[in-house]
Amino acid sequence: MCIRHIAYKETLDRGYASEWNDDHTLDYSNCIVHQGLFIGPALGAEWDFTETAGGSNPTWTLVGAAGSGHAYVVLNTGGVTGQTSVMKQELQGAASNITSIADYPMWTMTVQIAAVHTAGLVAEFGFFDNGVNIFTGNQDGAYFRVLANVLYAVTGTGAAETTTNLGAFSEYEVYKIRMTSVGAVNTVYFYVDDMQSPVATHTTNLPDSNLTVKVGVQSQNNVDSTLRVDSYGLMRLRKSS
Repeated sequence: MCIRHIAYKETLDRGYASEWNDDHTLDYSNCIVHQGLFIGPALGAEWDFTETAGGSNPTWTLVGAAGSGHAYVVLNTGGVTGQTSVMKQELQGAASNITSIADYPMWTMTVQIAAVHTAGLVAEFGFFDNGVNIFTGNQDGAYFRVLANVLYAVTGTGAAETTTNLGAFSEYEVYKIRMTSVGAVNTVYFYVDDMQSPVATHTTNLPDSNLTVKVGVQSQNNVDSTLRVDSYGLMRLRKSS
């Protein structure tokens, strides 16, 4: 665990909510935590846009009325079929893989799928091999996919993939992907809104390369696709115990 207790209590001793902050500390010997609300450094300082093709580069935008808007990173494709808007996590100022299934990484992101066509492949977001463009079949990764108005959980080796149909999706959701191990079996868990109960559990066709985080949207049938993100977090364990 990343958060450790400072104080130790005897069995049946009472603990209080007011003690929480003083009693807990981040333990960086066990994990690395990175998070962002997209209201600090310029977006291009941490994210790479080189996979964007035809669409607009993602931009930080205040969406809504002045004084009551919501800060998002907005990805917009434009209205030509096949155009994309993509961002992927950088390492030291360059697009690069930043983790692997061996790190037991956990990624969480709030995503608003604001406008997409009801046909075709329109969005993918999660863990991907940096070396393969998003929206390419059988990618090495663990991610969510929006295809023909249905949400899928996907794991792939680069040669084959496992998918779980999650049904219809809501416009605004919190998504989480957690890679871990149960005994000798690697497992990928997918969560949507409920962070306790996975909506899908995959043990086959798991990614076998290093990975980065990507978010992408693609236009279909000459209709704009728009996806918005307002926060994200990535935790990587430094050891398995």
